[in-house]
Amino acid sequence: MNDSSMPETSLPAARPRRRLIGPATACAALMSTLRSALRPALVPALVPALILALAPAAPAAAAGADAGPTAQVRVAALQRGSLSREATALGSVRVGSAQAVGLGFPRPVEVLRLLVRPGSVVHRGQALLAVRGVAGGDVAYVQARDAVHYARLDLQRLQRLAAHQLATQGEVDAARKTLADAQSQLAAAEAQQLGRGEISQRAPRDAVVTAVLATPGSMLAAGSPALMLAPLGRAELVVGVPPDVAQALRPGQSAIVRATFDGQRKAQARVASIGGMVDAQTHLVDVVLDGPALASGWMPGTAIEARLALDAWSGWVVPRQAVLRDASGQAYVFQDDHGRALRVAVTLAIDTPERSGITGALHPDLPLVVRGNYELADGMALKVDP
Repeated sequence: MNDSSMPETSLPAARPRRRLIGPATACAALMSTLRSALRPALVPALVPALILALAPAAPAAAAGADAGPTAQVRVAALQRGSLSREATALGSVRVGSAQAVGLGFPRPVEVLRLLVRPGSVVHRGQALLAVRGVAGGDVAYVQARDAVHYARLDLQRLQRLAAHQLATQGEVDAARKTLADAQSQLAAAEAQQLGRGEISQRAPRDAVVTAVLATPGSMLAAGSPALMLAPLGRAELVVGVPPDVAQALRPGQSAIVRATFDGQRKAQARVASIGGMVDAQTHLVDVVLDGPALASGWMPGTAIEARLALDAWSGWVVPRQAVLRDASGQAYVFQDDHGRALRVAVTLAIDTPERSGITGALHPDLPLVVRGNYELADGMALKVDP
């Protein structure tokens, strides 16, 4: 075989190479096209727009990447002040134990009728209950009454005899002394309400009935109270606190009292006394507060909640939400350092529901971030709300 017997093949024609041009060449080519298509007077006006359109945008993107994130926050000036540590205690309104009085009788009686019940508000002179003396209880009264009668007759007889010199002056004086003794015995019997039959006991003053200790038909011993009365006026508010809180309290310290089931009813009170022992049932110490008047709606039995002011503290006082803690438990705040977040480690000295007292290397002339601080990092750019 020779090469002349091989079929001939044709190679594909090579494509022309494209020439790459830069922005300046492209601008010149475009200007040439515009001159041929537009009026010559319009070409100079389009040159600046073409230059801006062909300019690279990389520098602007790089500038935006360098700016970093910005947080929108609210700031406030650092302020010094005072805070008091508070304790919350639960209790109830009670009548003043020092002012409560028992209503009884100086001799044995039988209760006939009760005209009031616990919680009743009574007024001076109002009938409370009816009683009568027990069988044989009026004998002493009758004897005292008869003794006065006969002593008076004997004194009159001796005075007539003495007028005729038939009795001595000593005998007259002795009769007069006997009459005085008999009158004293009768006065004592009347003070015991002997000889009066049915007795209606009345309220000595305006008061509230705190307890009824007798029932109709029951017998009361001499001196035993049938009712307990407390004068209308100031009430005692008794709350229970743990022993450590009781040790921090002092008489005269202030408190804010709120009705448990009526948050709008509040009143100022002061610590009147602190108990000296732990209650065996509640394991708390009773604290007595001087409270508002019963007539203003603080009736005995009202459930209350008291906020007791304990020791006072002075220093940097900030909103409670301004203080944050990291994973290790370290407390810190942020300050606005000329548009940048500045993290400052602090120590929480005292904490209340609304404000906190802190110490640390704070900058007094830099504002404190009080809102939006949860998303901040040290050095982050800040945008402050007006």
